Amino acid sequence: MADRTLIAIALDYPLTLRGGVSVIVESLLKHLSTGYEVLLISPDDPQELQKHPCWSRLRGHVHFDSTRLTPAAAGEFAENIGRRGVRLVHFHSGGNLGWGNRNVRKSPLPLLARAGIFSLFSAHQVTPLLEDYCAKDRPLWYKLALLPPVWASCSYTLAHTSRVLTDSRHDANQLKRHFPLLARKIDFVYHSQLDAAAAETPVRSDREKIILAVGHVARRKGQHLLAGAFAQVAGQHPDWKLLIAGPVLEDACAGMIEQIRTTSGLGDRIQLLGSHSAPQELMQRAAIFVQPSLMEALGLALQEAMFFGCACIGSDVGGIPELITHNRTGLLFPAGRTNALAGALVELIQQPDQRRRLAEQARINILNKGMTGQAMAANYEKIYENSLQPHE
Repeated sequence: MADRTLIAIALDYPLTLRGGVSVIVESLLKHLSTGYEVLLISPDDPQELQKHPCWSRLRGHVHFDSTRLTPAAAGEFAENIGRRGVRLVHFHSGGNLGWGNRNVRKSPLPLLARAGIFSLFSAHQVTPLLEDYCAKDRPLWYKLALLPPVWASCSYTLAHTSRVLTDSRHDANQLKRHFPLLARKIDFVYHSQLDAAAAETPVRSDREKIILAVGHVARRKGQHLLAGAFAQVAGQHPDWKLLIAGPVLEDACAGMIEQIRTTSGLGDRIQLLGSHSAPQELMQRAAIFVQPSLMEALGLALQEAMFFGCACIGSDVGGIPELITHNRTGLLFPAGRTNALAGALVELIQQPDQRRRLAEQARINILNKGMTGQAMAANYEKIYENSLQPHE
């Protein structure tokens, strides 16, 4: 494409939030070629967004909160996009029910298709069939009764996209099982904010006796299980400590970690660091990194820790086994099994040679699978071109 193509990137979280979806979009903006101009659609505060390092890469910004979609708002969204000359809208969502997919009348996707504007939909977490479309405390009979219209609506709206993309092969296969009629549209792109140029920098070999976890503190991330496993083994390994970095999303999970820390008498050997401005620096210091998730699309923090030289342990859920091959690039344990996690910790604590071997193979594996921001942007550009090319 000789001329610069105007596309819109729409996300249901603020870019300035620095959460999982936000950092993926940030990395995409950073590495997207100059053949594309980007209009950002997001609930960001305009003044805060202008301070963001990616602001200079944007042609403009439209403030839009996808959680407040109505039929009228969906229509205004499509009209606004059409007036601006956008060729393609790339939607990013924390789940496949985002952007009005659970109620077809509130979704802009079919309206864009009718206006001749193409769209892609990236679901950064595949939503289980019986979750996220009504309150969690609703009885099972209510959820089952509501499921058919929600499923039909999501099928209809996603059918109006060029492609539906997930973060991992696992999630793509799960989505195909949920929506078999859309299987030909569904694929995955490995996401990353890693810079390929950093691969030229050797990893540190002088690792501290730190076990590290990075991510929002929430039950599904499993940090409370990691704290429990560490408490089991800490007495035999008094020179090791556990650091958990990331903002607290669920006070109950943070409370469980604090209770374990208190009752075990470990004091500051278990630390909740909160939000950390430079988690990669922690990854370059820590000897062991753990991703103990109960649910995970891929695991960006795990991906980064493997790249930066940690020996890694991960639960066997979602896309984590696509990052870790057991006993080759890390260790896997059954999700939710605290005793199994404790055993994996002991294995790596006691075997420094194994830690070095796993860490070396992990970085090679990340690069071989194209898990860098540059590779992610190149893959998306191919998808953009394939979506637009037949209609040139």
